[in-house]
Order: sequence, then C-alpha cells, then structure tokens
Amino acid sequence: MRASKRASKSAIAKRKERTNPAVHIFFILFGLACILPFMTVISASLTGETDLALNGFSILPRKVDTSAYAYLFRNPSTIIDAYLVTIFITVTGTLLGTLFMCMAAYCLARGNFSFKGLLTFYIFFPTLLSGGMVSSYIINTQYLHLTDNLLALILPSLINIFHVIMIRTFFAQLPTSLFEAAKMDGASEYRIFFQIALQLSKPVIATVAFLGALSRWNEWYNAMLYIRSDELVPLQYMLQRMMQSIQILLDAMQHVPANVDITDLPGENLRMAMLVVSIGPMMLFFPFFQKYFTRGMTVGAVKG
Repeated sequence: MRASKRASKSAIAKRKERTNPAVHIFFILFGLACILPFMTVISASLTGETDLALNGFSILPRKVDTSAYAYLFRNPSTIIDAYLVTIFITVTGTLLGTLFMCMAAYCLARGNFSFKGLLTFYIFFPTLLSGGMVSSYIINTQYLHLTDNLLALILPSLINIFHVIMIRTFFAQLPTSLFEAAKMDGASEYRIFFQIALQLSKPVIATVAFLGALSRWNEWYNAMLYIRSDELVPLQYMLQRMMQSIQILLDAMQHVPANVDITDLPGENLRMAMLVVSIGPMMLFFPFFQKYFTRGMTVGAVKG
C-alpha cells in the first residue's frame, strides 16, 4: 500500500516536472514584446535627431548621441526642483492616502461598527453623482485657497473609492477570531488595526500604495489647474509644457529658410528622453511591489 502511494506521488511529481515547450516559447515572446518597445524608446533617446530622421527607430542605437539629455538637463535646477516636488507629493500623498483609506476600509469591514451604514453611504454615494470640474475648482480655489499650494496636488486625490473597496474586501476575509482574541486580551482598536489588520494585509496595502504612487508620480492635471509658480511645478507638468514648446518649435521649423541649419534642434529624440526621465524611477521601484501586486489585485475574486 505504501509502495503504491509512493509510486503515485513520484508519478505526480514527474508530471509536474514536465513542461510544455510551447508555453515557455509563448511567454518568452510575450516578454520580448513587452521589453522591446521600452528598449526602442531608450535607443531613440540616445540617437541623434538627424540619424533618427534618416534611419528611423531601432532597438540599439547605431551611434550613441546624448544631445537630447544634454538639452533636457541644460538647466538642471529646473529638473531637480520638479523632481523634488514630484517626490514630495508622491511620498506624502501615498502615505496619507493609504493610511486614510485603510482606516475607512477597516471601519467598513468591522461588523460591530455603529455608523457603518452612514459611512458607507457617505463614501460611495458621491461616486454616483459627480459635482464636475467647475464646482471642485471653485471649492479648491475660493474656499480652500489651494492656489499655488502643494496641498492642491495631494488633497483632491487623497482617497480612491476603488482602493477602499479593495482594502475592505481584504479586511473582511481576515478571521474575526483574531480580532476577538485580541479584544479579550485587552488590545485597543488602534492596536488591533496597526498590529494585526495592517500586518496581515501587506499584499493589498502594497498594491494600493503602488497604484497611488504611480498616479501621483504622473500628476499634471491638478498642477495645470492650481499651480502658477514655476517652483511648485511637478515633473510631468514641466515635461508636458516642454513638449508643447517643442511642438511649437517643430511647427515653426517648416517655414525656416533652407540656408538655416536646424539639424541640432531637438525633436523626437528629446521626446523619448523625456519619456525615459519620467518613467525611469517608477520602473526601478516596481520589482519591490511585484510579489504583492498579483495577490493584491485579485483580492476578493475567490471566496474561501
């Protein structure tokens, strides 16, 4: 009997070790399809504008040319200030937003919370009826006085209802016996929240934090509405204004006389360099969140 069980286990192990080569080939091709566009962008940013116009895009640069980055960092203080503003709103907004959303989700997930129905209505009802951009602009500028203030880049996007639903679903799956045992041992709600609920919910918290950081890193719309000072402009809005200037310059180049040398003027290579500068830091941070990302995104999909 034991021999048959061992034989069956070894057969199952052998079947698990067998892999279909077509599956590996598919995922290798899929990985290349994801990596090649990014490599093409980096290659274009390291290619001269004339070479790029004559030979087009390629995976590897034919001749390395850093003129686009030299033009982009010609005034490094502007880039550095924009980076600092973006880092500040990303870190501060992500920490505060994740904390507040976890607190709201914890209250919604606990069945003994007295105002659960009222809080649920207060959080989810505004998602059905939006006040629109004009009303939010009037409130933020006339009543909250957020013009030329970094809080204008943090407060409007502090809470994401979809993320609250994700965290609440994860909290609801935690065993209630843990909370009851901690309550019997004399733990307060704050200690249960910070030392039990948050410690067991790292996958969904890391997922929400990464998504929030990604959206704040790409912030430019609120900056366009509320920021007037150049010292408070985030990175994405500064690059967006620079791209508009480049487009105006490219349109003006069509009417330049033939005897004027315009080969050194920025073009597509500068746009690709902006792309690398803007998404580079987030690409470096993504591997640290990857192990939590899949589990956090699929939370609530399977009950049990």
